[in-house]
Amino acid sequence: MNFHRLTVVAAALLAATSAQAAVISGLYNTGVNNTGTPLSNFSSELHYTLVSVPSGTTSVRVATSANAFPIGPWIGDDAVSAWIGPNSDSQLDGPVGTYDYRVTFSLAGYNAATAAIAGLWATDDAGSGILLNGVSTGNTAGGFSSFSAFSISSGFVAGTNTLDFLVGNAGGPTGLRVEMTGTAALPEPATMAILGLGLAGLGLARRKRA
Repeated sequence: MNFHRLTVVAAALLAATSAQAAVISGLYNTGVNNTGTPLSNFSSELHYTLVSVPSGTTSVRVATSANAFPIGPWIGDDAVSAWIGPNSDSQLDGPVGTYDYRVTFSLAGYNAATAAIAGLWATDDAGSGILLNGVSTGNTAGGFSSFSAFSISSGFVAGTNTLDFLVGNAGGPTGLRVEMTGTAALPEPATMAILGLGLAGLGLARRKRA
């Protein structure tokens, strides 16, 4: 098989590579441990960090119904997430302004062009936006008494990605609640093995031609 034909075969194999959707690992709900189980009241948040606050603490803690107020007015407990907020006092009080909560995840080994995230978020006060890698996704949240849906289907990059949830506070308690799932394609091992053989043959033909 000549070099030109090998090039055509390799291109065809690449185009025919099938993909399998997989859950994005390392993409966590708020207030959970590494297995996705909600943490207890006053636990330290494990996956989200406060990268920007108007002033005061950037330490983040978990709040459950055992905390009492502000939960009651805020959405109550469930089995997949918990509220988080500044570790200021028992009521998660914070100064007026915008709070930026960030979670970081990796798409190494995934096809970033196929990634998508869908979920729900609730905020105190309003959620002014969600940023993917520093770029607005156009999603907002209405408040703390119900969830608002969001979806993200573009803007992902290979390797490390950041997701920022921007929460405004007009004074008093402030917090964030997120429940989400992400998926992205993984190349099928068998197809990738065939593609690898084709590319190896292409390299061999190139060396012989030289």
